[in-house]
Amino acid sequence: MKYYKIFLLIILISFCTLSLNCDVQYIIKLFKFNSYKYSGDINFTKYGWLKGKKIFLDPGHGGQGENDRFRIGPDGITEEEVNLRVALILADMLGKAGVVVSMSREKDDDIPLPDRVDKANKFTPDLIISLHHNGSIRPSDNVNYPLVFIWGNKKVGPMSYSFAEILLDEFQRIMGEKGLVLSDFSIFKETGTMILRETRYTCPGVIGEPGFFSDIKHAKRLNDVQYNQEEAEAYFYAIARFFERGIPKAEVWISSPADHYNSISEKNPIIAIKADSGIEGVGVIKDSLSVTLDDVQVKYKAVTDNLFFIDYGTVLCPGVHSIRFSFKNQRNQSSMIYCAGFTAEIKKGDHERLAVDGAKLLQNKLKQKEGLKMLLSAFSMGPTDPDADSLIWNIARGFDLIGDKVNSEYYYAKLVNFYPQSKYAKKLEPGFKGYRFPVEYNGKPIKIQYEPSLKDESKKQKK
Repeated sequence: MKYYKIFLLIILISFCTLSLNCDVQYIIKLFKFNSYKYSGDINFTKYGWLKGKKIFLDPGHGGQGENDRFRIGPDGITEEEVNLRVALILADMLGKAGVVVSMSREKDDDIPLPDRVDKANKFTPDLIISLHHNGSIRPSDNVNYPLVFIWGNKKVGPMSYSFAEILLDEFQRIMGEKGLVLSDFSIFKETGTMILRETRYTCPGVIGEPGFFSDIKHAKRLNDVQYNQEEAEAYFYAIARFFERGIPKAEVWISSPADHYNSISEKNPIIAIKADSGIEGVGVIKDSLSVTLDDVQVKYKAVTDNLFFIDYGTVLCPGVHSIRFSFKNQRNQSSMIYCAGFTAEIKKGDHERLAVDGAKLLQNKLKQKEGLKMLLSAFSMGPTDPDADSLIWNIARGFDLIGDKVNSEYYYAKLVNFYPQSKYAKKLEPGFKGYRFPVEYNGKPIKIQYEPSLKDESKKQKK
């Protein structure tokens, strides 16, 4: 087999030499990259829980290494070539374990970031890994340690953070160097990285940086295919540990049918969350569920081990609503943050009624939360209306009154940043220094489903 490959390579080179339109170096690289397979002794049959999982691998950069001085290390090593070698070995390993793998590139090509993002989202993976190696502008200081980046932060990406911690542990094991899990905003301060930002609602994702190719000692390791295999093994072990804990998922059910605009007419529908631990024989930690309706924390009732009724109060106000939640399974694996939206039927006069009554109820200590819900519903009907700033002012006050300082400050900041002509904004502006924007994480969108059996379940609970 070995001599067959050599013979084939000689034929290809000879053919390309005779052709003016053929790049010999490209053919050599293509042949070389196709030869990167796993040759270690891992028994993949022991990782049965990985079978059928979908993973998107993104070997960073590509096609520009020889022209980009920053990505060229000692002895001519290029980051993108090492990224690809590790990714190809890892893809081979994952395939042998029954994982369905898609890659943004499989050879030394420069694939635009929007194309990588589009391919990843269309693949709908369970996990995204962008494989990189770091470089330092001070190589003489022997800078070398592992990093794992997530988008945003731990609170908005709990699953990404969970995998990042596991992956960092594996990197530290093979490198013998202590590293860090960081937000990609630590480097890309305005938006974070495109590959993680534009896939943040699809699935958990990380950027792996196991060491600096700019370090002379580490560059020698990275030029060794055997060490590339060790890196691929580190990724594989981290992936196995992560999926062994399960991938929690959920559905949101409602007892009222919705039209094609996702609008419901029932005034007091039953709304429920159906939680799935993501692993057979493992349940959900019931008190780990955290639910908000339009940013307001709401209570819930556990009907079964994985079915929870949402307590939104006595009445569901007309307007656009958003349910946001997350939970953990009994292996302490967090779900992504999910978001389900719908509209409760709006009739003439509802906007003004909710705005007036909501403001009045803020004066009643026992009904402040109900008043806040009314104001939020009114605001959802017209965020650009002339009176929107007045609603936001009262909403911010409402959150303050119920003790939610985080949301209170968020809505005050919205006034200052997004409604600059408002009299309230001018009043608040001296207390808001600089230009920091109040950014909100929506969560992974899931469609709310009509489930008429919820009414029967509700009757059983009342007996």
